[in-house]
Amino acid sequence: MIIEDYTPVYFETIMRQPTPPVYDGKFVHVVGLPNEFLLLSPTGLCKYHAHLVARFCSLRDDVSFLLSGDDGRFTTAGWSVQGGGRFRLSRSERLLLLWGSSKAFGSFDGEALREKIRVAAGWENYEIRLADPS
Repeated sequence: MIIEDYTPVYFETIMRQPTPPVYDGKFVHVVGLPNEFLLLSPTGLCKYHAHLVARFCSLRDDVSFLLSGDDGRFTTAGWSVQGGGRFRLSRSERLLLLWGSSKAFGSFDGEALREKIRVAAGWENYEIRLADPS
């Protein structure tokens, strides 16, 4: 699994401030074989889950996505979204919380996603919890 976090772009480039050690936002699980992606974004950058997928596709040459309001669909064969939700990431505690679901793409398979994140490069020492922080 490849994890792409757009949070630093939002804070450092747009807001012109350091990325905080703890932040939250929306996530989606995208599959485009042979790879899988976990996309993370603060809601200030991507208001809807579909906007997050559109941003991901705009940065790539091999996949396209047709955005329609707060929804959308891949126009490239072999790509899909396997659900989404909300996240909170604490870099200092090495903790990632995942919960909720996406109105556009539905819920995610928490146990499967947790295992894929655990073996992703740079995430081996993170604790992944499937729980709402409130």
